[in-house]
Amino acid sequence: MKKIWLIFKYEYTRRVKTRGFIFAVLSMPLLVVLAMVMAVISVSLQTSKLPAGYVDLSGNFADASTQAAAVNLIGDIDLITFSDVSAGQDALADEEIQALFVIQPDYIQTGAIIAYANERPGDNAYERIQDFLQSNLLAGEDAQVRERITRGSNITVRSLDGSRQASMRDWFVVLYPFLTGLIFIIVINISGGYLLQSVVDEKENRTMEVIVTSVSPEQLMTGKILGNLSVGLTQLLIWLLFAAIGLAGMQMIYRADFVPSLTPDQIALFVGLILPGFILIAALMTLVGVSVTDMREAQQVSLLFTLPMVAPYWFAGALLQHPNHPLSVIMSLFPLTAVVSMPMRISIASVPLWQILSAYILTWVSALAALKLAARGFRRGMLQYQHRIRLNEILKGKTHE
Repeated sequence: MKKIWLIFKYEYTRRVKTRGFIFAVLSMPLLVVLAMVMAVISVSLQTSKLPAGYVDLSGNFADASTQAAAVNLIGDIDLITFSDVSAGQDALADEEIQALFVIQPDYIQTGAIIAYANERPGDNAYERIQDFLQSNLLAGEDAQVRERITRGSNITVRSLDGSRQASMRDWFVVLYPFLTGLIFIIVINISGGYLLQSVVDEKENRTMEVIVTSVSPEQLMTGKILGNLSVGLTQLLIWLLFAAIGLAGMQMIYRADFVPSLTPDQIALFVGLILPGFILIAALMTLVGVSVTDMREAQQVSLLFTLPMVAPYWFAGALLQHPNHPLSVIMSLFPLTAVVSMPMRISIASVPLWQILSAYILTWVSALAALKLAARGFRRGMLQYQHRIRLNEILKGKTHE
């Protein structure tokens, strides 16, 4: 165990200290900051800091409260009441307000409002008057009634057999598998590239001949795979952290409800499949590294593992529309596609427990089997410098003479 730890530590530390890793990790925070800056600029261009004014000709808002609207990062403005239209128009002409909203006498029947402005009012002016009207019209209602009218309905669409359902507010539950799957593919290709480079380089410069005198092939492969896997997971966790920060920032800017509605079970499922998925792909890439003679060939062969990972995106329409179709079931059980396919199905349908457990078991068993096969491939072919070893030779235990 100590030798595995030493190999793991060496592989991990030498990767995280490289400029490429640091640049890759910082790319997400930079994108988040850039997105937030662009959002602030976009909102600023659509808003004005000047207050808005209103005149109530309907008589329904004579005793209305003009308390501030909901807290927002930028764009909150005051709402000023005027006794008559002339006073409001004078304030508008003097640029004391950005817009004057005149509530018509028949507002309750027609909802009619006339807005005066020298130029197009900011979006915050429209939001402010809408908040004002809505909160005061509902002032006499019960608190639960006010909240329900303000927040609207939560409509869930469900199939007749109950196997599929989707809520308009659970958009993030459906989007989450797509995002995590995409990040998984990016990170596994990055960490897999590190792993391939490490294995092929050490095979070419004959470093392995020295290393194997101190450790077993299983220990070496386990340490290498876990070390490079941890590099990818570290990058993934940092990206997710900054993505969460960006999501919170966007919520403050746009005053929108971006809070994900994921359950602990859904999160556990995604994480539980991603971990063995990482190990499986990393082990297969290691097997490629010990089977070929140069890095270019290794990269070409490793592309074959990317195709199954992106296959769920090709069939995303079928997975979401027919989550219990045999094709959807097969893709959610096959280890190389289960990482993305199973969360997609769960986000839109009720998946039988035996299928979820089967996906777990098959993915973990495949990962451990691939790990063992990679160690065997190393034992059979790593020391055969400039010789290509075939899969059937690894399985049969034969090597080139």
